[in-house]
Amino acid sequence: MCQRVLMTTEKTLSFIVPALNEARNLPAFFSALEGILPQLGVKAEVVLVDDGSTDDTQAVVESWLPRISLHYVGLSRNFGKEAALTAGLSHCRGDVAILIDADLQHPLEKVPEMLAHWRAGAEMVMTVREDRSDESLPKRLFTWAFYRVLNFGTRVEVPANAGDFRLLDRKVVDALLQMPERNRFMKGLYAWVGYRTVVLPYTPAPRFSGTSRFRFFHLLA
Repeated sequence: MCQRVLMTTEKTLSFIVPALNEARNLPAFFSALEGILPQLGVKAEVVLVDDGSTDDTQAVVESWLPRISLHYVGLSRNFGKEAALTAGLSHCRGDVAILIDADLQHPLEKVPEMLAHWRAGAEMVMTVREDRSDESLPKRLFTWAFYRVLNFGTRVEVPANAGDFRLLDRKVVDALLQMPERNRFMKGLYAWVGYRTVVLPYTPAPRFSGTSRFRFFHLLA
């Protein structure tokens, strides 16, 4: 479970960044992040979780260590995004955490708005995609069918267009870390724990570099 170790009344923010072979994206991501940090009004750290990368992800992270408060968590192999997010949550120290991908599809310009909702009392800010036209037809159809089945007859609905790009108050982080599931479905756990949630629409940008690693049979599994 995350522990508050910063002995200060200043609010602190943890960016949790899962990464798999993102060496080409990370310099642009870190540069953009460095540019917005002075606007946020909080002390920030970055927890980057390397999910078994086989490229130069670790070397790129090490080159940025002198410039931003950056913590590298290297997993022994590729365990998947759910495990990487959980590892990031377990290592974060902030009063609030933002889960964000390294490929720049999650717009950093939304971060000040997310923090504004948190300061106004939101305990979770859930971003929802306004448009899925950039995804393949099989993925869109499978996603639609999956969430129809998942939400059938349940009192806790898991939103179909909400992803992992979201803000979590410390109490939400602690609640997620107390959940005993080993095979974790994070979107389901976000919905299950509850808390005051604000929905924030966004449109994902194109990947800065590389291509999506989506494979239909991986999603089916």
